[in-house]
Amino acid sequence: MHGQRKLTAEGYRTRDGHLIEWFGRTLTTEGVVAVVSRPDPWFDRGRSGAALLAAPGTYPVSSVSFRLPDLRSRQAWWHTSARAYPPIPPAADRVPAVVWNPFVATAPAGRSPFDGRRVVLDLLDDWSTHFAFAPIRAQVEDAYAQAFRAATHVTANGEGTMELASRFGRDDVVFLPNGCDPLRFSTDSVASGATTVGYVGKIGRRLDLEGIVATARALPSVEFVFAGPILDSAYRAPLAATPNITLVGDVHYRDVPELLRSFDAGWVPHHVGVGEVGGDVIKTYEYRAAGLVTLTTPIAGAGARGLDGVTVADMNDHAAVLRSWIQPDRRIARRPGVIPAESTWEHKAQTMLDLLSA
Repeated sequence: MHGQRKLTAEGYRTRDGHLIEWFGRTLTTEGVVAVVSRPDPWFDRGRSGAALLAAPGTYPVSSVSFRLPDLRSRQAWWHTSARAYPPIPPAADRVPAVVWNPFVATAPAGRSPFDGRRVVLDLLDDWSTHFAFAPIRAQVEDAYAQAFRAATHVTANGEGTMELASRFGRDDVVFLPNGCDPLRFSTDSVASGATTVGYVGKIGRRLDLEGIVATARALPSVEFVFAGPILDSAYRAPLAATPNITLVGDVHYRDVPELLRSFDAGWVPHHVGVGEVGGDVIKTYEYRAAGLVTLTTPIAGAGARGLDGVTVADMNDHAAVLRSWIQPDRRIARRPGVIPAESTWEHKAQTMLDLLSA
């Protein structure tokens, strides 16, 4: 769904990327996994995903559209480009598929994987409530209607996406929250200097900007590190102007495990309600796989994923919680825990493959 170019540039760090990696690993004896990216505009064809390094066991399939993007809305391209998905070869007519982009269901006959095959529609965020998709809300609703009607199975990663499926009449949804690959992460700390509270992820409207700044100002001796792309420019200046907040920019996924070793605690300072878009949070699993004690706001699913070492508190109480963890001349102790088998990406991928073969 995110596309081969994005997967390669950032690392396979999103839910679809992790699952694609595991599909490739699991199905190595049965052939390759074709990863069909959203079509690119024709003038962008020189950066085709087909030329990029793909995960073992996978093969990228790219295509172009000769329609022009709407410069007023980047998200409109999800709708506009759907008609340009490549034709599905006759040899693949019955090959099952996993779909993350609901607009695939609006592709013409012969180009949509929903035609005559078993399909798992895996829900990430709820685009019908996602602020970025507001300009094309009607098209999103239509795409969801077609996708839910045609999908053989539906899997959802969070309570919000479960509700989305139910709204479209799918009460047979398999609840499959996010997870992590525990073996990627080390619980050995290399933290030094000031106590460091870290956040890894997108920086934008999902984050409680006012609460973040207030917490940092209440704990001037603590270093707050934010690693990730800034999606909303209004967030940059207030964060950068806070002396003990460091913005390190986006970090390739291969470098995230080492970055987590430099933190003392993991932070999920998300808006409750306002910034939620239906999906589950991946970073909580990764923080815990690295042995980091983790503090999160009471977003959907917080404290309900079978993970220990996770403290759930209102944003106004985060400074007090962090202060209680800090001891003079001592770092916040790592708290290694066991990531349940059902919370691994390997398990998630196998569950979807089982659905496709049932």
